[in-house]
Amino acid sequence: MWKKSTALLLAVSLLAGCSAVGDVETLLRAPQLSGESAALQKALNSFLGSSATLKFPASGDFLSPFAFGDWDGDGIDEAAILYTTDTTSSNVWLAVLEPTGENSWRVSRAVEGLTGEVQSFSAAHLKDTTSQQLLAGYISPQGDQYLVVYQYDGDTLSTVISKSYTDMIVADFTGKGDTQDLVLALPPDTELGGVTLQLLTANDGEFRSTQTLNLGEGVYSSCAALHAGVGSDDGMYLVMDAWTGTSSLVSDIILYDPETGFLQPYRPSGMSDIQRSTLRYHADLRSFDIDGNGTVDIPAEIDDGGTLQTPMDKRLSFVLWKDYTTPTGGNSRFGLYDSEYNLFMQLPESMHGSVLVHSNQSGTGWLICNAEGTTVYCEMRVVDPADNAATGTGNYLRIANIGSQQLQARIVTPYYGLSLDSISQNTVLLGSN
Repeated sequence: MWKKSTALLLAVSLLAGCSAVGDVETLLRAPQLSGESAALQKALNSFLGSSATLKFPASGDFLSPFAFGDWDGDGIDEAAILYTTDTTSSNVWLAVLEPTGENSWRVSRAVEGLTGEVQSFSAAHLKDTTSQQLLAGYISPQGDQYLVVYQYDGDTLSTVISKSYTDMIVADFTGKGDTQDLVLALPPDTELGGVTLQLLTANDGEFRSTQTLNLGEGVYSSCAALHAGVGSDDGMYLVMDAWTGTSSLVSDIILYDPETGFLQPYRPSGMSDIQRSTLRYHADLRSFDIDGNGTVDIPAEIDDGGTLQTPMDKRLSFVLWKDYTTPTGGNSRFGLYDSEYNLFMQLPESMHGSVLVHSNQSGTGWLICNAEGTTVYCEMRVVDPADNAATGTGNYLRIANIGSQQLQARIVTPYYGLSLDSISQNTVLLGSN
């Protein structure tokens, strides 16, 4: 959970680093690495007879061209490298390397990927408890995504599955405990509409598709994101954020039924319309474990949170997060969502419906006031700490670094449940979702 300001700083730094992939790849064209990574690239270049360009995935378990794990289950870790070369096609290649001694490697197998960019790169125990399969998500210049699951057995590097997809998630949905399952959101069917999920799991030592489930026919247009969480009964469940057209998001909840062996939609007690209850209009307002308890919380924009004055009503929204995993509807958190910086600031529930928010005098942030606007409780602002004119005076606390700027807060009039400490602990950067 990205709650503390240091964690928020780290998340922003990671996100900022993703935008410079092209420059990093240019720098890594020559072997400028050290230690084990340099030894791996040396072995790869020797195998190719030329210098490789390392490819950085945008997401997944490995945010590096290098991955380490026991791919074949022999008790010894192998390595994997994503790369391109000037002498072959423009597609990404995947090489598996075996250790040959201390800080020494050799390329065992290499296969060509499907496109020139890698969207995600991960590993999982999909078939058994010893070996790990490599999952590479490729993306085309047109935005089409393709997932390939690779199996390395010590001699060959083969393709287990190759599928077109829009999103994917790995977790133990079926409760086997020793292997993981894969759920894919498939590209939308323009005729039927809705979102089709495919469950792939291990059966008798083989990893294959066991179910396809269509959700929201006539309502959903495509899948926006998949999330795995733990319910109140400690069972694993799936939350899907889906587009309903081009401008609004809703969520759906899916559970695995051990009696039937299938995924099925779950409707919390007392909720007659899950789409209406989870509606929001900001593209980045996705489901998230907002309180760090392992359960995925679902946001909804609400109309009764308070008053947002112009121009803050174009940037801020009142949001209620709920986890929907208990008979009473689950835990909930109320607060403000900032769409410009994709962050959530929790407010005391006693403020629900009784606050007014307007911009501060400098235009760098906002003031949270009583309903009449006569009492200011706190100020939130984003400023450049190097700009002395912008910093002003007052007891401001740094909540997070956002690029070269700081998100800061100060208390103006004390209010029970709202303090600098609570703001620091309960302001969440959602970009780590």
